[in-house]
Amino acid sequence: MINKKKKRKNQLPKAKDIQLHKGLSRWYTLQTLIMLGISGFTTIVMDKLSKYLRDTHDFDPLRLLGFLAVLIVILGIFMLLEYSATKRHLEKIYKSIEMLAHGHYGHKLKVGRYTVFRSLAIDINRLSEELEKVHVLRTDFVNSYSHEFKTPIASISGFAQILLEKGNDLTDEERKEYLKIIVQESERLSKLSSDTILLSQLESQKILADTAPYSLDEQLRRCVIMLSNQWSEKNIDLVGNIDEVIYNGDEDMMQHLWLNLLNNAIKFTPEGGTITVSLKLENEKIIASIADTGIGMSEEMVQRIFDKYYQGNTGKSGSGLGLGLSIVYRIIVLCKARIKVDSKLGEGTTFTVELKNK
Repeated sequence: MINKKKKRKNQLPKAKDIQLHKGLSRWYTLQTLIMLGISGFTTIVMDKLSKYLRDTHDFDPLRLLGFLAVLIVILGIFMLLEYSATKRHLEKIYKSIEMLAHGHYGHKLKVGRYTVFRSLAIDINRLSEELEKVHVLRTDFVNSYSHEFKTPIASISGFAQILLEKGNDLTDEERKEYLKIIVQESERLSKLSSDTILLSQLESQKILADTAPYSLDEQLRRCVIMLSNQWSEKNIDLVGNIDEVIYNGDEDMMQHLWLNLLNNAIKFTPEGGTITVSLKLENEKIIASIADTGIGMSEEMVQRIFDKYYQGNTGKSGSGLGLGLSIVYRIIVLCKARIKVDSKLGEGTTFTVELKNK
């Protein structure tokens, strides 16, 4: 029974808002009034005392000591009350921090306009919100990552088992089909791993070191050719308006940018759609755009598409962890470039990249 009581006593409360503004701000207002009263009272008494000492030759020290004792008692009581009120509020703040330390992020400190600890409470609330976002993001990532890895592994294992057990009974066409699926799922696993590693590297990188002039128009054409199997399978009409442009940058990194943007356009463009790739030099700036006639995005989705692991159209997007556009955004930041997204639901999306012509 004793252990149960102790456990219940030490158990943290559920995540809920903690009232902070009641009491302390009113107490400090009262404190100011009391101090003013004590100052006025002391002034009056000292004036009376000086007149008394001036008018009489018989000084009574007991009367002075009595006055000082009353003043000390009043101040002592006042300081004890102040300490008690401050302690209660600090305990609430400590409880809030303790809840954050134990993973309870869904609560806030309710603060009034004149609360003494207002700035501290606002910072704790901001920390709580950020930790809750990270917690949700981590949970989504673990679920998505485990699912995206488990599915291809199950396919590879299943079809490899069929080939092992029934290889002699299968036709050449069936055998090729199963091997094709194994290859595709292996490539999918490889891409998931490489995207995760690449994003981690880009996030830890602060500056671009390996930069050199190269043909940006040739790189764009090469990226389009690399993805030709994907857009030709969907009968997508690919239009190019590409001018000759020399860009001073990291060629390998920029290739990741164009491949991810093109992959995204192919992914969300329906059968028989159109993708337009353009590149031009305008006012000493390099403007590249990739436009599609795909399903488009809402304003809310446009605001979040560069967030890690965010997949706005999970029902239509197919496989992936939502890392492609996060990689794009990180490369844009490292290049000190700009990216603009224009999209309408049912009409398509245009990504416009603005690079500095160094």
